Amino acid sequence: MTEKVRTIQPGPVFYDVFLGYLRVIGTNLKDWYAPHGVTPTNAKSAATGGWNGVKARALRQKMIEEVGEETFLRLYADRMRRELQ
Repeated sequence: MTEKVRTIQPGPVFYDVFLGYLRVIGTNLKDWYAPHGVTPTNAKSAATGGWNGVKARALRQKMIEEVGEETFLRLYADRMRRELQ
């Protein structure tokens, strides 16, 4: 029986899902963060959970919206299932 992912948590899986999406569309984190007004360090820290304040949560939401919430959730859930195998 597979478990449903209830929430998307910051961490390595979140970061990998976002980076994977950027690679698929032919870009990278460096090209993404500049127009969004954040530093690469803050972008990675927000995605991995090292930075977890209000601004970090808002940045993660931007990342999810960039991918599309349904798509991000599906990719995140697939990746989490692979991590548990």
